[in-house]
Amino acid sequence: MTGHLPFTVIGGYLGAGKTTLLNQILTQAAGRRMAVLVNDFGSVNIDASLIRDHDGDTIALTDGCLCCSLVNGFAAAIASILARAGDFDHVIIEASGVADPAKIAQYGQMYELPLDGILVLVDAEQIRTQATDGYVGDTVLRQLAQADLLIVNKTDLVTTSDLSELRGWVSGQAPGTPVIEARHSDVPLEVLFGYAHERVAFRPAAAFPPHPEAFRTWTLEWERPLSLEEVERLASGFGEGVYRVKGFVALESDPDRRQVYQQVGARWTLEPGESWGTSDRRTKLIVIGRAEAGPDPVDAAAAMTGGQHDLA
Repeated sequence: MTGHLPFTVIGGYLGAGKTTLLNQILTQAAGRRMAVLVNDFGSVNIDASLIRDHDGDTIALTDGCLCCSLVNGFAAAIASILARAGDFDHVIIEASGVADPAKIAQYGQMYELPLDGILVLVDAEQIRTQATDGYVGDTVLRQLAQADLLIVNKTDLVTTSDLSELRGWVSGQAPGTPVIEARHSDVPLEVLFGYAHERVAFRPAAAFPPHPEAFRTWTLEWERPLSLEEVERLASGFGEGVYRVKGFVALESDPDRRQVYQQVGARWTLEPGESWGTSDRRTKLIVIGRAEAGPDPVDAAAAMTGGQHDLA
């Protein structure tokens, strides 16, 4: 079951908004069953109306999600989740504010959990000061470099001019890493997670809830099967304005099964899925990116393989 239980690491220095993001996830899970591993229940402050049961180191929520404490160590917490792997769609691990999220990701992969991505939050007001601090600066910069997706949070606390300068600074610290700007850690779940589990592989663009930051979605389709080499070219062709790509691929070398495709930043995976059965055997990918990015990030990728795209 572990091969169908993707996991995400949430990192970022102290005060960046990780706890707020976890609250956003737990209150907006929308039927997706999350297992969340945290250092301290007290900091998460879960809405009491969501709690079904609180038993020692675990809190069961009414929507099927589970929150586990890391008080007894990472191995013990992961073991408790894997014992119930069929009950969940996704595992989320909150790294401590001074931890390297990439190391946490390596721990998860030791248990054969497929990594869905490393999300790192950035305090828009404090990050540049933190990065030059003689004690924590190296840690902060490592966290930025390890991210698959950067969330520049608390943008409401800085001026338009400062935010513009910050964009350039962040791009210089993590070249090529997609960056989302947010207030109160409010980011759509479709952007945060790829959901490699086929039951919740992706939702149509029309199903996106209203959101203060404008996101754009594209649908990419190919009627013919793709070679693995074409998929590799496709994965490298998306621009920085693309946050997530998810969907199914018809692969030449495995014509009877659809392949589950996930991408965040430069990290991408292609895993065998279920049989095509009577469904149409074509590649269909949902691409999520910045509204102001225009169609160029998708045109470049599609041109490499002859795909067609529609803009939603």
